[in-house]
Amino acid sequence: MVISTTWLTILLIFLVFYLLYRYLIRNHNYWRKKGVPYEDPILLAGSLWDVFKGKRQIGKHLGHLYTKYNTPYFGIHIMGKPYLVLRSPEIIKSVTIRDFNNFEDRTFACDKKADPMSGNSLFILRNPHWKNIRNKLTPIFTSGKLRLMFHIMKKCSKEMQGYLDRFDGDILEIKEVSAKYMTDLVASCFFGFEANSFKEKDSEFRKVSRKIFDFNFYSVFSMFSYFFVPSFVSWFKLKLLDTEYLEKVFLETLRYREETKMRRNDFVDLLLQLRDDFSDGNSGTRFDTNSMVAQALTFFIAGYETTSNAVAFVLYELCLRLDCQEKLREEINQHMKSEDDITFENIQKLKYLDMVLSETLRRYPFGPFLNRKCKEDYVIKETGLLVEKGTPILIPIDGIHNDPEYYPEPEKFDPDRFVDGNKQHLSQSCVYLPFGMGPRNCIGDRFGLICAKVGIVYFLKKFKVEKCEDTPVPLILNPKSPFMMPLDGLKMVVTKV
Repeated sequence: MVISTTWLTILLIFLVFYLLYRYLIRNHNYWRKKGVPYEDPILLAGSLWDVFKGKRQIGKHLGHLYTKYNTPYFGIHIMGKPYLVLRSPEIIKSVTIRDFNNFEDRTFACDKKADPMSGNSLFILRNPHWKNIRNKLTPIFTSGKLRLMFHIMKKCSKEMQGYLDRFDGDILEIKEVSAKYMTDLVASCFFGFEANSFKEKDSEFRKVSRKIFDFNFYSVFSMFSYFFVPSFVSWFKLKLLDTEYLEKVFLETLRYREETKMRRNDFVDLLLQLRDDFSDGNSGTRFDTNSMVAQALTFFIAGYETTSNAVAFVLYELCLRLDCQEKLREEINQHMKSEDDITFENIQKLKYLDMVLSETLRRYPFGPFLNRKCKEDYVIKETGLLVEKGTPILIPIDGIHNDPEYYPEPEKFDPDRFVDGNKQHLSQSCVYLPFGMGPRNCIGDRFGLICAKVGIVYFLKKFKVEKCEDTPVPLILNPKSPFMMPLDGLKMVVTKV
């Protein structure tokens, strides 16, 4: 009797594992049945085995898969779910622009009960709430509004200069310098708070900002769940990021502004005005204090990390290409001979700076991919493929940005790719996607670009950068991060000029 019970237990265990296995691979023939070329999946890891092993950062991995196919699209699997990865710019344009109404939502988890901040974030919100709030927020990023905050950008840039004045011929971690700059700038604009990252060695705001992007097991699991397994977010009540301190700071700023009626012409003022003026009519969309905090956190986190990355990578490429660095410095000195010449209008005139920044964003787009969810059954006109309702769509930015068909010698840093309006042509062709594409593109792209340009101008007016033995060549990205982040920092020599 004991033996038979033991064997029955073993049989039941085997049966459970077999049924689980069959469940996990139930969709592995999905793309084969549809006649779509696909990457062979490995159980739960699906087509991301090299990412799970820590061998390759996810954006670079999708770029690697992109190079393996010469078709308009290919299929992959993640956690047993089939995803369609687009390669054709024409199909990308249809999904992101022409037929946007059928692909208006991202696939990220949106659970306000698990995480009220990410659930209310413009980046994650579903339609129609996304559209209602996006329309209200768009005027915040007009040229007129950005011009009002230009003095904050200059102030933070001069503080960066003051910090760099302590060094001459020293090796500095440029990623940390650019992160301090953007922490101060975005904290001031979005929180009305002086972070003092350059003045205080252990600035609390800077420490918290740094910690947000320190990837440990929990944060990696949480972010992966938000990207690819939304059900985990609801089951385990996962928060996308730890923003408790930032929420507290913003709410304190709100209370102070409301009590004192103080105005700074920053985003806090604009959000307060938006909350007071917001009328949802019959839309069912609310823009209350929770929503305000969520947008402020979204803008802070997105603006801080993406723009600091861009500034750091610009300086990294310029330390390797001294000819480009000298050409850019000449342009800056030609247009901005004195402090008074550094104006919102003059920054827009620096064409070579725009080319350098555009090429840097081609080489190092912050996001690994664009994603959309198919709302209803959809037929791709170019091929006749039926994309079923609910199918997740991925657009691999790194793969497109490194396709030699669009960018000859893609591994070469060449700002001249973007000369004479070519940037607009490449964007309209859907082969330049650092800020996304279509109605759901990055709402704060102009803010990020102007912040990056002001910081670079102030840096290069007084300092030059050169590579040293600690400069990472070739650059290695952190495989744990879903974003383009250097694994060991960006060290280089900073010298006064």
